Amino acid sequence: MPKIKVHEKALAHLSRGLYRSPASAIRELVSNAWDANAKVVRINTNYPNFFQLSVQDNGEGFTMADFKALMEGGIGNSEKRSEELPLFNDRPVIGRLGIGLLGIAQICGAFTVTSKTRQGEGFRAHVNLYDLLKEKLDRNDPAIVKEIVSTPVPGEGLDPDEEYGLREVDIGEYNFDKNFDPASVRRGTTIITEDIHPTFVQTFKESLNKEEFPKFKDPPPDWSKALTILSRVHSLQEMGDYWRLLWELSAACPIPYVSDRALPRRIVAEDQKRLGGYDFKVLVDGIELFKPVSLRGNPGGYTSRIIEPQSTTIYGKPLTFHGYLLVQEGKQLLPDELRGILVRIKNVGIGYYDPSMLDYRFNEGPRSKWLTGEIYVDQGLEDALNIDRDSFNRFHPQFRFVQSYLHKILHNEVFPEVYRNIDARSLAKKEIKGKEHRQHLRAILSGTSGKPVRLKQAPRNEEDDLPSVHVSEEADAVEVTMPNPTNIKTSKAYRDLASALITIHGVALREKTRDRQRRIFTELLLKLLAEW
Repeated sequence: MPKIKVHEKALAHLSRGLYRSPASAIRELVSNAWDANAKVVRINTNYPNFFQLSVQDNGEGFTMADFKALMEGGIGNSEKRSEELPLFNDRPVIGRLGIGLLGIAQICGAFTVTSKTRQGEGFRAHVNLYDLLKEKLDRNDPAIVKEIVSTPVPGEGLDPDEEYGLREVDIGEYNFDKNFDPASVRRGTTIITEDIHPTFVQTFKESLNKEEFPKFKDPPPDWSKALTILSRVHSLQEMGDYWRLLWELSAACPIPYVSDRALPRRIVAEDQKRLGGYDFKVLVDGIELFKPVSLRGNPGGYTSRIIEPQSTTIYGKPLTFHGYLLVQEGKQLLPDELRGILVRIKNVGIGYYDPSMLDYRFNEGPRSKWLTGEIYVDQGLEDALNIDRDSFNRFHPQFRFVQSYLHKILHNEVFPEVYRNIDARSLAKKEIKGKEHRQHLRAILSGTSGKPVRLKQAPRNEEDDLPSVHVSEEADAVEVTMPNPTNIKTSKAYRDLASALITIHGVALREKTRDRQRRIFTELLLKLLAEW
């Protein structure tokens, strides 16, 4: 039966356009460092000039033979690290395709890799990626698209051991530094860009221009202070691409929160303990990054749900996940990029926060802009990943299970509680406001009568009688029974005001002359409305 094959050029195309942003490409290198047991990854952007980018880790490194095998046959064909291979502090293996190393090609045309292992083996290699690669691929340029096994010769039959029509696609070249001395470097891997793309340099330098980005500020070394700055802007776009790079890396990398109290009710305390236990840090230009979520002190309060660990099997494959959902009631989350649900696989963020809440189908109005959440997938869902590792195949059965599970919680638990809390707060505010209104009314009536005024409300009734006012004057006080607002047949928003107006009208009518009644009513009306 004839077989369906994917053209070798497809992978070559992807190697130069796989990731949606510089942060996504750098994230892959950070993940490689995690799998290499690194404790620290230092990213340097050459701020504020951006002429060079480097990613340095203190992990296990790899050998010249490993690098050669990857370059000459492993790009897109390498196996993930064995899940049985233990990592430092019980870290889960993220695992990468070799193509992740070339993700940096979106930033530069060439780069240098220096690596040294614990045993002292090391190398330095210079990698050059071909210019105009896509155009050359499209026209089958023989310099980069080469046939390894040609088609069979007519009349000679087929050799069963050959794969006819197999091609090799070259996307660049590399060479080793023969004078490199491993003793001159520390253990780990360093990647330094060369020939960085002018658009990258220009875009990032423009993001520092305070005329173009008036809200831009130099990021403080304390990330918690940086998050305070970001909580005052509607979008990262207001801060420029440099801030966006910092924020996206902080969201994507497997790093801790600013503290176990980063979110209300310590809902990330357990994850913070786990993430901190991995002993993994990411620094960009000397700024140590933490997750970009820190929400405290909202006057309207918060509704939260901890997603306890869920385990199931979908079509014979295990799926395990946990996380949280959090609603900041009455106040839109800032920046906008924090809205929605971020799915993490092995602690690594996949794409960005999804403001659609994984295609949630119910309309919750502005309340959907109050929600943020993270779902940690500990096992499974990797087969649902698209090749960019920034998005999912939304019809994959494991993704559909997570989606359905979250949507039920949102629709049946989270948002109903939000609505109940809104109603309770509205009622409490109304009672407080009503008390303030009655105090104000009592004060202006006392000023007019010259005696302290005691206010009472008439009892509730269901009759259609017109509301009335009863005034009883005593030697040392005046008692005024005002209409109960619930008895007034008008809009709920105006019932307190209507009750107060009827009350001052009833008090004014006690005056003996029409002129006096009009004057007292006018005075009381103006004083009432002055602070209503």
